[in-house]
Amino acid sequence: MRRMDDQRTARPSRARRGPAAGAAAPAPPAPGRPAAANSFVFPARARRLGSVAAAGLAVATVGWSATVGDTDRDFLLAHAVAALPYLVAGALLTGLVLRACPPEYTSFWRPWRWALAVGSAAALAAIGGAVLDWRALAALDAVLLVLSAPLWVVATLRMLAAQAGSRDASVDALDGITALVVLGAPGLLLLAKPISDSVHIVFAVPFALSVLLTPAALYLSFVNLTRIPRGQRVAQGIGAAAAAAFTVNATMQLARLLAHIDLPLPVFVAVHVTQMTLLMALPLWAHRRPTSRLARLAPEEQIRVANPMSYVSAVVLPLLGVLVLVTRAQRPWGVALFCLVLLVVVVLNAVRYTLMSRETRRLAAELSHMAEKRRRLLANMVRALEDDRHRTVTELHTQAVGSLASLASIIQTAYVTLPGDSGQAVRDTIAQLQGDLTERAEELRQLMVAMRSATAGAEGPGDAVARPGDESTLGTALLAYASELYRERSTRTVSVHVDPELELDRSTTTIVYRIAHEALLNAARHARAHTVAVAVTAQDDGGVLVEVHDDGTGFVPGRVADGSGLARMQLFASLGRGELTIRSAPGRGTLVRSHLHLRADGAGPGPGAPGGGCDRHDGTAPPPAPGPTHLRLVPPA
Repeated sequence: MRRMDDQRTARPSRARRGPAAGAAAPAPPAPGRPAAANSFVFPARARRLGSVAAAGLAVATVGWSATVGDTDRDFLLAHAVAALPYLVAGALLTGLVLRACPPEYTSFWRPWRWALAVGSAAALAAIGGAVLDWRALAALDAVLLVLSAPLWVVATLRMLAAQAGSRDASVDALDGITALVVLGAPGLLLLAKPISDSVHIVFAVPFALSVLLTPAALYLSFVNLTRIPRGQRVAQGIGAAAAAAFTVNATMQLARLLAHIDLPLPVFVAVHVTQMTLLMALPLWAHRRPTSRLARLAPEEQIRVANPMSYVSAVVLPLLGVLVLVTRAQRPWGVALFCLVLLVVVVLNAVRYTLMSRETRRLAAELSHMAEKRRRLLANMVRALEDDRHRTVTELHTQAVGSLASLASIIQTAYVTLPGDSGQAVRDTIAQLQGDLTERAEELRQLMVAMRSATAGAEGPGDAVARPGDESTLGTALLAYASELYRERSTRTVSVHVDPELELDRSTTTIVYRIAHEALLNAARHARAHTVAVAVTAQDDGGVLVEVHDDGTGFVPGRVADGSGLARMQLFASLGRGELTIRSAPGRGTLVRSHLHLRADGAGPGPGAPGGGCDRHDGTAPPPAPGPTHLRLVPPA
């Protein structure tokens, strides 16, 4: 038998990712200014001026490129000159961003700054190679471009990890590798032979690697974009646009080298400058506070429900197979490449499944830990409420009732000692006052009875019938309250039955008691019933069923939905993760039924959740089924 105890020790669980301990929190918005105005590292004026300056420089650069020749040296020089100011400015801006960005984003901006610095060095090498006509510097430019690629990839993966919330970023990294393999395989199949036959292989290889990497970069960029709330996607949108511009730029450069596409130089420079402008604009529009949507969600809402890469693979791999068959004569190694891609995809999916299972278990453990904390908080809240009620009852008994009793004694003494002839009017007034004090004392006594907690048991008079199994604290408390409540009323029989196989923790006991308490009070005040029956039973679905039935006058459902204690009963039913059903009709009595622990949404106490639960002695406790959460008022069948 498993007993749900509200004093159970919370289980340890991995904490949700967040800012590093001791890290300074982002600065709050300035008074009188909207939060959006302070959500960026740089002020609006600096962002506008920087954007206008970048656009003006881009137009000037494209115009200047129209005056340059069309040789390879001129082509290299124009691209290097166009890129250098943007890369240097971007590196400087990134250094400023590192001082003010959230701690979660520093791991992204550091490799981003290094990538911009390496790109600046490559541009300087290209300018030197074009001006001095040194092929060694031009080759250094190509080498530095290749070295910068891992830095861009690392920065992208770090941003994914920063936006992952409680998810495992390694799953996103595997998705990126899968995208690289699946989306890069067709490009490799088509580009391998042209690159091997190219006379510009030193420059063709870096651009070919860029083209093969861009599909994965685009996929990860747009995945990251979907994780940002609407209205806060400026920086991430710039990053996705930069990835798209990089794809176009690298493809055009490779097409020029391999297919000898002869377009005017300003066209190439315009695309290149667009990419550089976006790279510089990203730190200019950097956010001061985290923008992850996942970090704001509960653990159960962060569980992955779909894998977009599986749909992409289902489309691309069959097309790749057709391409391999069509070009088998020209590329006999394509079959081996296709088989290798399939094998790698299978292995990556198996590893991804393992990582996702581990991630789901961790999120479930985190959710269980949060539910345990909520359960303990609810238990403490209910306990505090009951302690307050107990103190109030004690104060009423020791002060108000005692004072009324003393005052009644004084009045009685004055009534006896007054002269018979001169004090008749005074005696009559005192007699009325004494009767009023007696009524007030009785009302206070009834109020104390109504405020009695579920743990305060008492013996009831003979008109209250207890059934077997009612020796529990809950049954005794309900029996005592009903006996006191109906002692001087026309009700003939009050029966209380608590399932002997039911065990409740303190929080759930209080919730059950308060629901039955309000139903009994309603029946006493309004129903004029002859019999009232209370039943508390355990259900096969792990829930608790509370029923209070009377044969009184009844009422029309819907007309008193907000009165007669129904709101309080609904409140306690909601705390117990259940629903409240009222069945009544004029002249046909009333049935109050509350099924607790019915909902599995974690909104209230239940097995394994805040507030505890119930267990039968046979040890069965099936998970609660989802159910409605609203108050239902229906006539009896």
